[in-house]
Amino acid sequence: MLINAFIEVLLPIVVVVSIGYTLKRFLPIDTRSLNRLSMYALSPALIFINIIKINIPGNDILRISLVSVAACLGSGLIALVIARFLRQDAKSTSALLLVTMFMNSGNYGLPTANFAFGPAGLERALLFFIAQAIMAQTLTIAIAQAGQSDWKTGLRQIFKMPPIYAVIAALALRWMGFEVGAPNVAGAMLNGIDLLAQATLPFLLMLLGMQLAQNTAIEDVKLTTIGVGIRLLASPLIAVGAALLLDLDPLATKVVILQASMPTAVNMVLYSLEFDARPQFVAGSVVVSTVLSLVTLTILLTLMGI
Repeated sequence: MLINAFIEVLLPIVVVVSIGYTLKRFLPIDTRSLNRLSMYALSPALIFINIIKINIPGNDILRISLVSVAACLGSGLIALVIARFLRQDAKSTSALLLVTMFMNSGNYGLPTANFAFGPAGLERALLFFIAQAIMAQTLTIAIAQAGQSDWKTGLRQIFKMPPIYAVIAALALRWMGFEVGAPNVAGAMLNGIDLLAQATLPFLLMLLGMQLAQNTAIEDVKLTTIGVGIRLLASPLIAVGAALLLDLDPLATKVVILQASMPTAVNMVLYSLEFDARPQFVAGSVVVSTVLSLVTLTILLTLMGI
């Protein structure tokens, strides 16, 4: 039933997000500093420790990553065609691409996958998120600048990403045989990182609530409707097709569809502000897509049998 799916998976998330929202409304909290804490410590720790622990075949890792790429690029292609048809200017087209291509697969998607599918689901959601994070840190620059950047800018951006180094370090330690909980100094150090990683999911949800607490108005109802429709409806359909094409197993298929159904990533507002790509429209789309996702995700989880 719909109510069961909401209570079991989404209600705990709403509770934590609401706490973050309330704190931001009544306390002068610096969300920019908290976002940096997430980007440079908590999220890399979560990625690092789960790659060391992960028990997924290499082929599945590649296929899950490819679905993430397909959901991103496929959504962008639909948005680009619609923007051209509606004769949108460069800034509006860039803003629509930011809204539709990049989903909140981190601070919303990871906890949702964890509640819905447990540790095995979280592992697969992390793979989707890592691919999404790489694209978000590279393609957004070119999109927000309306094509004025080059491949060198994107490449430099990749190597500024903390998750990249977390992935490389974790793969190296995994190859050398290090394990979390081993009775030695290295095992104890990994236990410390594991402890830090355990704080990541609730922190990300509280941060999402704080980010949503900003006063935001809907600037362009028509374009917002189009963007939110692509993000919440078209994107998961693309993921369904890609998962079937790549022959993912049932659990991985459910996880990638869930991740592709997430609302617009909150950090797209920062890119739109920096490059003047209609930030008010992007911010409004983040809020609308996040609120409506409670309905669409509840329906999706019910269809999945949660």
